[in-house]
Amino acid sequence: MTHPSLLTASQKNLQFIGEHKNAFDLEYLYPLDLFEDLVAQVEPCRIECSCKIENNKLDPARFNLAINDSFARKAQAFLGFFHQVETRVGVIIDYKPLHFFMKGFDYSKVTQIMAGIDARAELTEARVKTWWAIDNYPEKLETAIALSQSDSKPLRMLLEINNSLVIGFHLYLRGKSEVRLYPSVGREDFQKISVQAQLAKIISTPALKLLEDSGAISLVLKENGDKILHYHVLPERVNSFVDNLHQDMITRAHAPYRDKSQSLGCTVSLSEKELLAGYLKTINLYYMNT
Repeated sequence: MTHPSLLTASQKNLQFIGEHKNAFDLEYLYPLDLFEDLVAQVEPCRIECSCKIENNKLDPARFNLAINDSFARKAQAFLGFFHQVETRVGVIIDYKPLHFFMKGFDYSKVTQIMAGIDARAELTEARVKTWWAIDNYPEKLETAIALSQSDSKPLRMLLEINNSLVIGFHLYLRGKSEVRLYPSVGREDFQKISVQAQLAKIISTPALKLLEDSGAISLVLKENGDKILHYHVLPERVNSFVDNLHQDMITRAHAPYRDKSQSLGCTVSLSEKELLAGYLKTINLYYMNT
């Protein structure tokens, strides 16, 4: 057995993925093997393992990787990965929104790019994903808003607080695509009285209360009026944050990470409507190695 300190970066990343697979007894789902090949191609990178809980059903075959350098080269590797996924019979990926966004892209304006998979037994539910974090890039910000068809007053209010933006491209393996925007507010900002007053116009008091344990929050503003709230939880408060949600399945899904949560980046995403209703039916847990 190789001593942990002698493992390469990609070996450590694959070990992190393997531990998640073992914890949830994950059998092979397409395209997990292709994703693991990608991990070795784009190092250095960080890995995020995720679980989705929806109506008491657990989907743990969700993995993302994040890069913070060599953006142009690694973005092409991501595209190559997507094309590789598409070689399977029956898989169709709609690249049009992503290609439109990438046209003439200035990589000096990006701070992080991620790629990921949500592998499912049913290909209609499976997808590949990529997120682009841009900063001070008004042209692409407006392009992203147009592609997402989600312009709104709350979105503009959030962008006034912080004009950096994460744009997510969700590319389903049966040809459907979605563009989602993730405006965010960091702890340094949301602790300001003026920002709290602005946020109170956008999200509810119970949602604001959860910020006490968070280093940042990202939001997806949905057409139906709901908001998906992504809490980037402070490492020392992850376990108590999860416990205070009082949902048995969430607690069980978190169990493999409970003892190591302080050494990982953890994000918990939930529906504001479900939070207000007092019962969370849909929740995502994300754990990133550091």
